[in-house]
Amino acid sequence: MEQRWVARSYERYMRPVLQRALTRQPLDGDSEFVLYRSLLGKPEGTVLDVGCGTGLLARRLAHEPDAPPVAALDVSRAMLEEGLAQVREAGVAVDFLRAEAPYLPFHDGVLGAVLMSDALPYVADLSRMMMEVHRVLRPGGRWVASTYASVGAPRALLHRGVGLHPRGEAELRREAAAAGFVRFERVSLPSLLVVKAEKGSAQTPR
Repeated sequence: MEQRWVARSYERYMRPVLQRALTRQPLDGDSEFVLYRSLLGKPEGTVLDVGCGTGLLARRLAHEPDAPPVAALDVSRAMLEEGLAQVREAGVAVDFLRAEAPYLPFHDGVLGAVLMSDALPYVADLSRMMMEVHRVLRPGGRWVASTYASVGAPRALLHRGVGLHPRGEAELRREAAAAGFVRFERVSLPSLLVVKAEKGSAQTPR
């Protein structure tokens, strides 16, 4: 992912190929965005796109009328450089940051929402990831993420061998609750799981 030619071809070729390989029936781009956008609600603060790649969804969020500030985070310098070129061409404002999840370089309670489209399977330490997301969100802030459906034991071992971590609803629900999230919801599609949870206030029951 650090090669410039990879970054330049990512949105048109590599991202669709990866989605098709993992989910078999990926959503088209418009349907994918509408789903994530509906689950994000009306963020009261900056939206952070974790594992943003070249910032495709971040750009679409920033294009919206009255959009909140949008930030995008990825570990790949090449992806971020391509993302910066794309937002300049699109004439929108997205702040790009280079960092490696699960650690998020933000103060406590400052973000309105955290989006993790396709990024969750690449995170090994889910517990730490959930605690970090909960830490940086404002009360009422939402976490929205997607992952491909968990697979059988033999395939799961193979996937983990190449750095992928498929997870099911039960594990995601459990880790979200352990981190302090409330109002967990999920949308289950063929080979794809999309989840949403909120950071409650001190008075919000789990």
